[in-house]
Amino acid sequence: MKRTVLLSLFVLGLAACGGATATTSTTAATSVADAPASSAETPNDLSPGSIDIRTATMTDGTVITFGLILPDTFDPALEYPVLLALPPGGQTVALMTSVARETYLVEALARGWVVITPAAPDGVLFFQGSETYIPELLDTMSWIKPVGGRYHIAGVSNGGRSTFKIAALYPELFASALTFPGYPDEPTSAQALADLAKIPVAMFVGGDDPGWIGPMSETRDTLESLGGSVTLDIRSGEGHIMRSLSDGVDIFNFFDSVTP
Repeated sequence: MKRTVLLSLFVLGLAACGGATATTSTTAATSVADAPASSAETPNDLSPGSIDIRTATMTDGTVITFGLILPDTFDPALEYPVLLALPPGGQTVALMTSVARETYLVEALARGWVVITPAAPDGVLFFQGSETYIPELLDTMSWIKPVGGRYHIAGVSNGGRSTFKIAALYPELFASALTFPGYPDEPTSAQALADLAKIPVAMFVGGDDPGWIGPMSETRDTLESLGGSVTLDIRSGEGHIMRSLSDGVDIFNFFDSVTP
């Protein structure tokens, strides 16, 4: 029942492309705390094993709220596979939290992954301007050490579009990318996608989502022409929200397959 309610919240929020921004959680498993703008040391108020909702202040004063999932036995001295997950719709705190809980939390904890999932500050989406904050946001969590010094990145719908935007802008930060669904601004531009052809890319789209199949197919073809490692999985009988991906298993299967 709880899972159905969360999925319904996700679908309604995505359809509305936004909604009211929540600043606190309605569950005891999620806490709210301020993260320092630049943190060399591990904060002492983290909540491993849950979705910890925090904030970070950028150098220009912009405050970004983000969710953080840490393994139960998190040790800042160790490296972990780290996923940067971009939410859909208006990329609000409410959508960020519901997708993190529904799609990422269980598998991340089971597999020992760290997940960082930000909400768009002031309603400016992560492919419409806020993408420029991503390096600084990650720098505020310097106590999190990604395997090999590189993150993985994923996003759903507007989060998928954000995934391509961010990975193309900062290719040195990422080891792989996944969208479900999502495509870049210029799906046929070899120049725009040249750096993405250097990392594994996986894309998922519903067979009943024709407006997204076309540009995602063009993206696959462009990456393949550049010699990239890319897959496009068109899921028959699925729409824009793919319930077959909602438990996160196939998403983390891909990331585990490309993580040393």
